[in-house]
Amino acid sequence: MTQGPDSMLSWLGIALLVGGCSDPAPASDGCPQDSAKTAPGICGCGVPDTDRDGDGTPDCSDGCPDDSAKTAPGACGCLHVDDDGDGDGVADCIDQCPADHAKAASGICGCSVPDTDSDGDDTPDCTDGCPDAPGKIEPGICGCESADEDNDSDGVLDCLDICPGFDDTRDADGDAVPDGCDSDAGTCSNDVDCDDGLSCTANVCPVDVCQTTPLFECEWPAEVAANATNLTGIEGPIWDNDFYTDLSGAVWNPVTHSLWLCRNNGPSKIWAVVEDGAGSFEIDAHDGNRGEWSDFGDLEGLTFADFNEPTTLYLIVEGQERIKEVDLSVYGTAVSMNDWDTSAHLPLAGGAGAEGITFVPDSYLLAQGFADANGAAYSSALGMGGVMLVGHQNGGKIYAFDLDRSNSSFVFVGEYLTAADETAALEFDRATGLLYIWHGENHNTLEVARLSSAVVGDDRKLDTVKTHGGPGTVLFGSANHEGIALTPGVPCPAGHRDLFMTTDGGGASSLLWYQQFPCD
Repeated sequence: MTQGPDSMLSWLGIALLVGGCSDPAPASDGCPQDSAKTAPGICGCGVPDTDRDGDGTPDCSDGCPDDSAKTAPGACGCLHVDDDGDGDGVADCIDQCPADHAKAASGICGCSVPDTDSDGDDTPDCTDGCPDAPGKIEPGICGCESADEDNDSDGVLDCLDICPGFDDTRDADGDAVPDGCDSDAGTCSNDVDCDDGLSCTANVCPVDVCQTTPLFECEWPAEVAANATNLTGIEGPIWDNDFYTDLSGAVWNPVTHSLWLCRNNGPSKIWAVVEDGAGSFEIDAHDGNRGEWSDFGDLEGLTFADFNEPTTLYLIVEGQERIKEVDLSVYGTAVSMNDWDTSAHLPLAGGAGAEGITFVPDSYLLAQGFADANGAAYSSALGMGGVMLVGHQNGGKIYAFDLDRSNSSFVFVGEYLTAADETAALEFDRATGLLYIWHGENHNTLEVARLSSAVVGDDRKLDTVKTHGGPGTVLFGSANHEGIALTPGVPCPAGHRDLFMTTDGGGASSLLWYQQFPCD
């Protein structure tokens, strides 16, 4: 059937009408492509406005979606509160000092102690032994206000120097005034100071040079043993005190104001002893470690070569007859640095071996005319700046060695008679230039000698100035004194100084502190 135009329009209208019957999107749907949302909400279409922690902030904008107390990590992170207990603006979780308003980091001094540097020397006051002196962090010998310098290189620090610019050890007329400041240096015929005031010595003036020699044994010059201060107890309780037996050697370091002790057996040990701030002493400690080292063989004596190397010590080991250098900078751990085999020159006989050791700088050797075995003036040639002296039980002689620290080699300089046939300890006093020699066993005398010597038979003998009797014993104590340590004889404002003495087998009186020892 033929359809006219009107029929076609009718069909078109029907078709349009049928097409318009599909479901159109509601005009109010804000997320037409998201069946779960009809409006974007906070998170937008396609992202649910879920709030897992129920804090009123949807997860899409919550920096801590599982922490109802926080919507952002802050300084401490989610699940950790950003408390600031000390109110310094730094959260406790990252504040190293959460109770210190002034510090957020412990620094060098720790919390609650300011890292103040009063003198601007880059060392905070809390660790600066001289907080108001920019040139020093420890008092040293001269104190905070004076440098520990020796501008005239005479071995005496400027603060102790009685004759600046000159060698204090040169005193030709023996009047205690160095030649450089003595109007009558080199002569003593009219000098009343050529007399030490002791009836036990003779003071003579041959060729205008004052000489002092012993006439007989002088009395012990300090308080007797029974009146000395007993320091034995500082090591520990009676049942565990290692000072009670075999305490053998001692040395004082005037730079650090510390006493170093050694024991020769059971096992052998070294201790570092320091002032306790209450008028006595205590065993030192660093980083939680006690100042104690063990196992050195039959250790009889110890000394320093350089007081400014306060943990480098030189040991004499009896039986082995060797000098050893050890580094004790790590408390409890000894590091061997050098081992000089001097045994060929030391006369070990049975149980009588090397016991005393001390170091003498070159300036004193030269000033006093120290001579080698051939009588020639001697000073060190191997870099130590002085010679090491070793005292021996067998015969009492002193043996001199010039040591090389670079390779453990040495030069044997010579051997020297003393005033007795046994030597147990040595101490050289750099303030007075005198050598103190302790003779133990049946002698118990303290010899004071110069470094000069004279020929006696086939030997050379050190020039003895005087010899003192010993300090006696204490109740239930031993007379087997084996070690001495002296504090410097200059300065001497009170007219006396300290001497520490160790006693092998001294029991409860093995370490005595004499505080009335003369300075000269």
